[in-house]
Amino acid sequence: MPMPTTKELIYQARQAGYQITEAQQIRANRWFLTLKDTNGATLLVLVQARPLIISADVQDLAELVQVRRIARGLLWAYGGSFSPAAHRTLNELSASHLRFCTALPPAAQPEGEELVKVSAALRPTS
Repeated sequence: MPMPTTKELIYQARQAGYQITEAQQIRANRWFLTLKDTNGATLLVLVQARPLIISADVQDLAELVQVRRIARGLLWAYGGSFSPAAHRTLNELSASHLRFCTALPPAAQPEGEELVKVSAALRPTS
């Protein structure tokens, strides 16, 4: 999958029904988006465009959400997947306000419903 541009990520967020509050590329393969859903709730999305998302990415999202005082965070593996260590880190953080996805869920979804399905589908089988 080719590397997205900030403009393409903004377009995808708008297509999913979000309002974009902020969009910033922080590395060649990393962005964060601050979005508002259809209820006006704020969501911080950390986008990683690489094959494997690791535990450090989960910790980065948790820190960004905490520092920015945003209620929900989403780690979007753009064209990639989540390592078993990333799943363990999410579980260890006991962070129900943080979710994983490989595609941005629609803004109109009930709180967490689609995100839980996406996250569960990505869990490694043991």
